Amino acid sequence: PPDARYRWQDTLPAPAAGLVVPEPECHRILATFGLPVAPGKLVATAAQAVAAAQAIGLPVVMKGIAAAVTHRAAAGLVALDLRDDEELHRAAETLIRRAATIGIALEGIYVQRMAKGGAELLVSALRDPTFGPVVSVGAGGTMTETIDDIALARAPLDEAGAAALLARLRMMPAAMRLSPEADPAALARFVADFSQLAAAAPWRRFTLELNPVKWSAAGVVAVDGLILVQEP
Repeated sequence: PPDARYRWQDTLPAPAAGLVVPEPECHRILATFGLPVAPGKLVATAAQAVAAAQAIGLPVVMKGIAAAVTHRAAAGLVALDLRDDEELHRAAETLIRRAATIGIALEGIYVQRMAKGGAELLVSALRDPTFGPVVSVGAGGTMTETIDDIALARAPLDEAGAAALLARLRMMPAAMRLSPEADPAALARFVADFSQLAAAAPWRRFTLELNPVKWSAAGVVAVDGLILVQEP
């Protein structure tokens, strides 16, 4: 039976077909369910972005949030590693101008603490019509498009099953060498919890995608998130 901790009906009670949950709301939902996410705040103006960054803690990343854009980096709607008020203000104004230039209506600017260092992984899930909920792990961040390194399993997984799934990735030995202080058990727990969350999703077709998930000596944290309900 679905894990009672994950009551999607309390969070997305009646999603319409084709619903795309914006990243700030996606992160709020994940945090509600206990998954670690990089803290952030959605703001409307450059001045608000500066204030939010100071409250969240520097350095930060800024992202232009728009329903029409899911690949923000390709659209030029991301600014990384911002460290002072001047950089923050300039980056926010640049994102606002960029959105106007390409004809995108911004819902806001998402100011998020920047997670640095460590390995980047893709952690995602969907409901397969034959096998039911399926969770996948793979190379994340910019490497997702260039490295064919992915492993899949039926969800849910316990921690041992998640560890076995991760061990199938070719990238893992290199990731562990690059971040020897990163805890493999913490990553396995994250994937197991995510798989339980995915298995509890009540919809006929859906996609949950976290890319990247950062794994380092500081722990495991989701940086980008997407929830898509294709068919409730």
